[in-house]
Amino acid sequence: MVKQPHHSALFGGSFDPPHLGHRRIVEALLALPEIDEVVVVPAWLNPFKNRSHAPAQKRLQWCRRVCAAPGVVVSDYEIRQERPVRTWETLRALRRDHPIEYLVVGADNLATLRDWYRFDELNRDITWIVVTRPGCAPDTSMLRRYRLLSLEIPVSSTEIRKGQKREFLDPAIREEVEALYPAPSSQRKEKP
Repeated sequence: MVKQPHHSALFGGSFDPPHLGHRRIVEALLALPEIDEVVVVPAWLNPFKNRSHAPAQKRLQWCRRVCAAPGVVVSDYEIRQERPVRTWETLRALRRDHPIEYLVVGADNLATLRDWYRFDELNRDITWIVVTRPGCAPDTSMLRRYRLLSLEIPVSSTEIRKGQKREFLDPAIREEVEALYPAPSSQRKEKP
């Protein structure tokens, strides 16, 4: 019999592309005693952006390969909507099947968190998990309940798209990512 999770964390993002830093966040979340399940939700399109670089279905497939582990569910909810979906809506929809009590955000998102749709309701309803870096003291004064998760993640999806830090790509998706985001010619290695 499969044990049903008691406490889930929602980890959404563009994942354009997903990388080993994202997987490290998922692993760290699952290591917390209060979290039984992580629901990873790639966005069809982030409501604060005007485009994604990789197609939504491709990012979904990549997330399923990079984040595959017991206790992880990669949801296609936002992608099935075929439009930008606000976190408040996703949380309401996914709570029908998952006991989501935690919402994962990067410390870099704190500056714009008040701009999120129905932020006050989210803030009353969930506990934030703020992913930060050692030595960083993010301003969490607007958060009602939160927990800091300090991780050393020296990579971003933007850097990978620019052809940098490709060592942080999971081997399961490396070739596809490199084909979609080729490194600038100045960064390509010459063949002997």
